Amino acid sequence: MSWARMVKLPRALGFGREIESILLILSDHPEEIVRKIADKKSVGDYLLVGEKTKFLADTYFDTPGHFLSHRKLNLRIRTDSQDRWITMKTHPRRTLWGGMVRSEMEVPWSHETIEKVVNELKVPHHTPSPVGQITPSDPIELLKSKGLVPIQHRETQRQVRDVTSSPEGSPVLAELDIDSVLYDFDDQKIRLFEVEVESKSEKGQNVVKSVTRSLKGEYGPILRSWRHGKLATGTGIAKLLKSGELKPLIDAENRLLPAAYDKLNRIL
Repeated sequence: MSWARMVKLPRALGFGREIESILLILSDHPEEIVRKIADKKSVGDYLLVGEKTKFLADTYFDTPGHFLSHRKLNLRIRTDSQDRWITMKTHPRRTLWGGMVRSEMEVPWSHETIEKVVNELKVPHHTPSPVGQITPSDPIELLKSKGLVPIQHRETQRQVRDVTSSPEGSPVLAELDIDSVLYDFDDQKIRLFEVEVESKSEKGQNVVKSVTRSLKGEYGPILRSWRHGKLATGTGIAKLLKSGELKPLIDAENRLLPAAYDKLNRIL
């Protein structure tokens, strides 16, 4: 079933297709690899320009009965500096070259957008707020008032590079993101490092494919293609944490060790 048929949100709200690849950094010294990739000025045939750093906070939601996850829907609120966005992603599809394609909608949050999203998703009925109660002004609290509960929170330091085919001023074909991701599991925080390459143009899929292959060719087994998004990966980490299996898979600084990903891949 297509996104457009399942969730009838107009393209004017930002519906589109996300094409990306995810490369985990498997190293006993991941920060060193992060620095090396961040210092690169080119990858293969493409230039890396427009250096900037973002600090992102993401909170994901579902119903207590897992209504959204059962329908392969991700719903989150993202804070990017002072801006806040509501994002939905659905139906990930793995490509033959190791990338991921899925439908995505991301728009600035508003009361109206949240009302529309909740209605279109047909989230199960929740108890209405008492008459006269003030509507929450915070998007997270507003989603809670609609019967949704937070299921994951993480913070990401993202180093962003625009991928272009010629010097500054040329169109951005894709985006290279170098992420330090910190998952917050209440009494435990776990960190991992990864690289994402995301299409930003009509020809972006070929660029993502080329950049991904160039990076893997340069770094070999240090960069591992990963078919799970951050939400699914975090869900897997939470399972290992709850079962007690995570302890030997993290270092003294609560960073995932390379062996952790084999275990995660088996349970996801």
